[in-house]
Amino acid sequence: MNNRPEIMPSKARRRGIAILLTCTLFLPACSETSTRVRDAVTLYYTGQYAPAAQELTPLIAKPNKNFVLNNCRYGSCALAAGQLENAQQAFLRAYRVMDSVNTNTGSRVLGAVVVYEGVKVWKGQPFERAMADYYLGLIFLIKGEFDNARAAFAGSLFRLRKYANPNGQLPPGQRYARIDSNFVLGYFGLGVCYMKLGHPKLAAANFQRAQQLDPALAPLVRKMYEPGINALIFVDWGLGPRRRAAGWYGEQSVFTPTPWQAGPIPPVYAWDNNRPISGIANSNTVDTLALAQDQRWLTMDTIRQAKAVIGTGMMIGGAVAADNGAYNNNGTESLIGLGVAGIGALLAASSQADTRYWEMLPRTVYVIPAKLPPGNSTVQVSAGGASSVPFTVDITGDKLRTFYVRLP
Repeated sequence: MNNRPEIMPSKARRRGIAILLTCTLFLPACSETSTRVRDAVTLYYTGQYAPAAQELTPLIAKPNKNFVLNNCRYGSCALAAGQLENAQQAFLRAYRVMDSVNTNTGSRVLGAVVVYEGVKVWKGQPFERAMADYYLGLIFLIKGEFDNARAAFAGSLFRLRKYANPNGQLPPGQRYARIDSNFVLGYFGLGVCYMKLGHPKLAAANFQRAQQLDPALAPLVRKMYEPGINALIFVDWGLGPRRRAAGWYGEQSVFTPTPWQAGPIPPVYAWDNNRPISGIANSNTVDTLALAQDQRWLTMDTIRQAKAVIGTGMMIGGAVAADNGAYNNNGTESLIGLGVAGIGALLAASSQADTRYWEMLPRTVYVIPAKLPPGNSTVQVSAGGASSVPFTVDITGDKLRTFYVRLP
């Protein structure tokens, strides 16, 4: 028979319970989206592109952890508003930081591992970086600067890595190996550039690579070689991937929706002076939802998940030790248990994933090659129930003209 009297919860035990509850309830829920950014995103998706860019203007010069992301956001808005120079400068600013090797080093890396991943300068997932390079290339195409466009499209193809050896004891340079990019839009853009720069073999090789990656693009590639093609219309449509946290502490980072959740990409239609432009229905060159599911890039998921598991174990172990110490009237054991539990709670809390992402990315980009008559033409584009406002294009001479449309 156990003659040990029942011990009511002591102050130490009650304090321990309070600490654990507090640490659990107040896990970091860091929102990286300011009111100004939310307003800009709302304006963007209601077709008010110039006001959206204006809303973001105060943010694009601030040298903080969101510098690259805010410039990408602004670049999307400025491009849709027809502000080419502003968009170009924004994407160039983002590009310089994305390609810098000394951005997230030292204290930022230590802080990301020990404290919270969101302290790092946002440089985007590889598909977001590739899209930033694509937009820079598109702007140069619109301006007729084909050599600059070629360099930008080429940059979009060197963004993907795969696990070569998952051994965490090896330095990152030995754990990962570069692989050929599957960014179809980059290869297609290179094909256009080489075609206009007078390098037909290189153009054909890049068009062929794009078609190998997506056989459905065969009609689009054939249309590029039709005599008389004098206009290219790049059309952004739909919503790109949304990033959110998952797991007990938000330690996992996932992109939603998946392509099968969102459904197939619809065909695109275009009219020139109310005459249909044929042969373009299946000219979508990218699916950003699919790219977001392709785990070919280095993430901190393993580190975050380890922190969550270790932190949870420390909280449980510390709570048990504190409770046992209180039960045995051992203050030292209780304090040690509370300390371990507190450290575990902080470690678990710090495992929260960074959920920043580029909200303005489209689901897909259509490319519409067209033969437009000399002079002014009124063009309209439609896809998935969304239609553009008719816009006027001016065709003079035999120069290839490039246009951009963002469907609402």
